[in-house]
Amino acid sequence: MLTRVDKVFDSHVHLGQHHEWIPEGRDLAIELADERAQAILKHDQDIAVATARYLREEGVTYAGAIPSGRQALQESTVDYAKQTDDFFLAFVQYDPRSEPTAPVSFTAAIARGARGLKVHPCSNQIAPNDRALYPVYEVARAHNIPVMIHVGSSVFPGAKMKFCDPMLVDEVAADFPTMQILCAHSGRGFWTEQVFSLTKMRKNVWMELSGIPPKRIMQYFPEIDRVANRVIWGSDWPSSPAPSLLIRLMRELPLKQEVIEAILWNNAAGLFNLG
Repeated sequence: MLTRVDKVFDSHVHLGQHHEWIPEGRDLAIELADERAQAILKHDQDIAVATARYLREEGVTYAGAIPSGRQALQESTVDYAKQTDDFFLAFVQYDPRSEPTAPVSFTAAIARGARGLKVHPCSNQIAPNDRALYPVYEVARAHNIPVMIHVGSSVFPGAKMKFCDPMLVDEVAADFPTMQILCAHSGRGFWTEQVFSLTKMRKNVWMELSGIPPKRIMQYFPEIDRVANRVIWGSDWPSSPAPSLLIRLMRELPLKQEVIEAILWNNAAGLFNLG
């Protein structure tokens, strides 16, 4: 008889003080948030502590802190992780075309505690296989740091979908075969089949389910159990329902218990060496 693991890793929580956000992103979050989440979003300098407290109450054990802006250098998540006793795993983000010292900055951020690299192609309008990113990827590869690449739709003004085509991720996966790549949002909107196929073919590519309603997961990925060892869950908070609701709906999916536990915790625990 399998014992349910109650730990949950939320891979995708946008975190930032008011001035760090893409304005449209914060407006959307406030519009979609429930009353409790709206109260959290009013916090500014103590946003990390307030959000961590809220997420723990929602049943989250650890969470990935995702930058919330489109600046060329975004590393404040490292400080937020420290403020919360490493409840948050800090993802940092760079646009090396405007920040040419990005590989050096990334190396220093890893030394300070960064646990992941985020690439947002449609927001920064840079293809994931742009050679300007390759020195940054090399730092991630050398330090065994997972890379999360936004692969899916975005409603923000100025976002261009062509940069999020998963075939551009395929080239990165081929060129960096030991670097673990998380396809954030798993191709929602356009490319769910392609992301699933890519995950089957490339052993260093993972599906990341943030922003996909649990009720749609079996519709989009009816054979998700075939790649169950490389799927992780995320909420996309605060542009999402309450994490506790999403977690409950995930546990109700018609999948084996060990698959659900792998998606909610065990896969992330192995990828990020979580206790």
